[in-house]
Formats: sequence, C-alpha cells, structure tokens
Amino acid sequence: MGISHPLLLEIIFHVGNAIALIAYLFRDQIHLRVVVIVSMILQSSYYVLISAGGPLWDPLSWKILTIVVNVVMIALLFRDRLRFGIDDEVKPLFEAFGVLSPGQFRRLLACAERRGGAMPLTERGVRPTSLFHVLSGAAEVNKDGRRLGVGAGSFIGEIAFLTGGPATADVRLQAGARVLQWDVGRLRALMRKEKAIDIALRGLLSHDLAVKTSHSALPEQAGLPNQGALSIS
Repeated sequence: MGISHPLLLEIIFHVGNAIALIAYLFRDQIHLRVVVIVSMILQSSYYVLISAGGPLWDPLSWKILTIVVNVVMIALLFRDRLRFGIDDEVKPLFEAFGVLSPGQFRRLLACAERRGGAMPLTERGVRPTSLFHVLSGAAEVNKDGRRLGVGAGSFIGEIAFLTGGPATADVRLQAGARVLQWDVGRLRALMRKEKAIDIALRGLLSHDLAVKTSHSALPEQAGLPNQGALSIS
C-alpha cells in the first residue's frame, strides 16, 4: 500500500512531528491534546503509506494508542469543566473559590456532608474533628459570655483547622440552618492528593479569617461583612 510520491511522505512525516512539538506550546490541556491527536493522525498516515507491503504496525499501533488515550483524556477534561452537581445551595461557595474547576469542586463536595437543624458545631478548648461552612440560616457563637449570630457564607472551625489547635469558641447551629461538614482527616487527605484544592481552600479560609478579624468583635468566628446577618444578642 506504499505511496509513489516520496516527497509527499516526507512532508506528512515532518509536518506531523512539527505539530507534535507545537502542541507543547499550549497551556490549555484540551488544546494541547487536540493538536497531539492531529499530529498522531498525520504520523499514522505516514506509517500506513510508507511500505508497499502494508502498514508498519509496530509504530502505527503506538500512534493509534496515543490517539485513543488523548480522546479519553479530552472527554474527562470536558467532564471536569461541566457544572453538573453544583446546585444553587453550594453555588456561592464555588464562586467564592474562583480558581477551582467544577470537577475539583465536586471532589471537595464529595468528602463533605450536608447537615441541618440545631446542633453543636464546636466546643471551646476542644480540637474539632470537622470543618463547617454555613450554607443557609445562622449559627450562634458564644465566647466569654458574648454571643454573635453568624450567617451564610462563613466557615466555622477554620482557626483550629489551619493551626491544628482547639476551637476558640462554642458554636451552635440554629434551627433551620444548613451547613457543609467536612471530616478533618478526610479533607486533609484530599488536600494532600490535590494541591490545587489545598491551595484554594487555605486561601479562602485565610481570607475568611482576615475579613472576620477586621470586622468583628469576635474575630475568631464572626461572619462575612456583606451578609447582613450579623447580630449580637
């Protein structure tokens, strides 16, 4: 099945390899893999046409395998960028991260549990086993006899999570409120596995803490200033 135009074969071979080099100039993984597939198709054509005795199956098989792997990876990358599974309740948290892909955020959600109703969240002086994020309603912070209502968008237990120390206040979720609850051990395991989630979560927790420190009489556990849900009772 050889081709009678060796110059055309040379062009196919060199263009295919040149495109493979160009692929590495792309930072976007989908674009990179699409260009790699184009390169592999051209190189496969070369190994199909080069020999009059038929395709050169050894190199051709590897090119085909490379095409298949990249097609699968493109499908996974597209899936990672789709927003399915991010409902209205958790959408504000996803948008607050800003840097996480929908897939990364879904993996963060997968190790959390949604809980609601009146219940204690943290006890002062005791190291929490969970990190919380208030989705709706309010939680009551009690420290040194002072009480503060914390609204949606706030993290609870972030100081203990960041430092590994005990909770700095007693916090109780109010009736009708809902939170995301992460087991600390499971969450740390995910953060060790996925550096992007580690960096994004630590950054958001640090920002949340900085805002609380500058706007609250209870800096360790106060809510975000733009929620309009803060009240001292």
